[in-house]
Amino acid sequence: MRKNKGESLIESLLSMFFITAVLAPVSSLFLKTFKLNGKITDRNFTKNEERNMLEILKTKDYAFMTGNTGKHKFSDMEGFYRIILPDEKYKVLRADKGTLVGEKTVEIKQTEDFYINEEGQKEYIFEIQVGDVKGYYFPKWE
Repeated sequence: MRKNKGESLIESLLSMFFITAVLAPVSSLFLKTFKLNGKITDRNFTKNEERNMLEILKTKDYAFMTGNTGKHKFSDMEGFYRIILPDEKYKVLRADKGTLVGEKTVEIKQTEDFYINEEGQKEYIFEIQVGDVKGYYFPKWE
């Protein structure tokens, strides 16, 4: 009886076929996962950017809100900071201008709800929408 000391060409081809049949779907799955992670990261960055813009707007005073109602479009953060944060004390924020992912629409609307201030005047609540993120501005109580 003869001993087989090696593997034949057919055995090698079959093992390569089975390895390829397993690796192709798995590599496709990994590729789709990496693409999806990239899209989710971009979406989270955009949402955080919109939330930050909204929170900056909430810090403004009542006179600013009444004077800037309506829709505003910004293509970059420098334009946003130039209009929203013109004060020199916010220079630290303006140093890192960042880039917007796409053009952002900021809409400030006065609602029907209001407070009565110390002088007996109505101070309205404002609805602020930055992209898909919505929030409300309440007049300061002192």
